[in-house]
Amino acid sequence: MRKAIGIHVTKARDTYDLGASKFFGAPTIPGNWLDTFGEDELFLCQIRCRDIAALDPEQQLPHTGYLYLFLNVNHSPYQPRVRYFDGEPDTVVDGFNDEVEGIACPTDAWLMSFSEAEEDAEGLRLLGIPADWSYAEPAPAVLLQYDPLASDMGFLDSLDGYGYFLFGARKDDWTGICYREERS
Repeated sequence: MRKAIGIHVTKARDTYDLGASKFFGAPTIPGNWLDTFGEDELFLCQIRCRDIAALDPEQQLPHTGYLYLFLNVNHSPYQPRVRYFDGEPDTVVDGFNDEVEGIACPTDAWLMSFSEAEEDAEGLRLLGIPADWSYAEPAPAVLLQYDPLASDMGFLDSLDGYGYFLFGARKDDWTGICYREERS
């Protein structure tokens, strides 16, 4: 059985490493990305890839740079955008989620720590397959499994189930990621 990467979150204190792996808060991005976001895009998380490298021996994800996950909340279902930057970002965007309308979205940062997890584990995690997959077709490959009940972050609290960022045909094609919600 392939392993996944479990995610544990803690609310950030007043001062923390702005380049840390985190949900919500102020994304730290390359400066040339500033004008590429729509007003309906929600910043979900940034992952500093070196933080997960030791837990990803199969190199399913990059081991340098940053992965960023955004959701356009003006679409139903939400439209994901995953971006990768192979370098050190230089621009902090305070208040990124402040203007997103129509959805309760957290603005406080929640720092991530990582551990090994089973590929079908419940909770927050990277990689593996969807938790409690019970359909006849083969399970899709997960980039991120978001479980709103696994934390107190305050996003998608009414979802009794999971939000998934699922890989498309190729795991190195960030434009092929889809978002899907599964209710328990």
